[in-house]
Amino acid sequence: MKDTANIQVMSNFVDAIITARQSIKSFLLPRIKELNGHEITYEMFQVLYVLWRKSEVNQQEIANAVQKSKASLTPLIDNLAKLKLVIRTEDANDRRNKIISLTTEGKLYQKKFDPLIHEFYLTFKGDIPFEKIREITSILMQASNNISK
Repeated sequence: MKDTANIQVMSNFVDAIITARQSIKSFLLPRIKELNGHEITYEMFQVLYVLWRKSEVNQQEIANAVQKSKASLTPLIDNLAKLKLVIRTEDANDRRNKIISLTTEGKLYQKKFDPLIHEFYLTFKGDIPFEKIREITSILMQASNNISK
């Protein structure tokens, strides 16, 4: 890919991904604070969001999903555990790993955020047709897989 125009296209593609991620955080951050004061942070919300989709997850999978190291994830999980939203248990297959699970309170806590998540999805989608969103999702997954090879 020596063509300057193609390099610029790829640069714009990566910039758009970064901008979208920043836009997501800018949209959600004040609304999360508005919903719960300072009970949970944006980063704690990200962990909960992963768990709301899967219920129980290996700590490394959560770290990957929220793009944090396991070490920086530990205090987030500790704080969520203090709020009785998650519990940490040993992985039966590998005691070095921890499984993070939602408590009943953690599952109920999702209801507080469902309207926000719905509002976010509608706002983020805007007037983009779902077919385009499926296409973009497929392209992003393919690009991610190219890097993972």
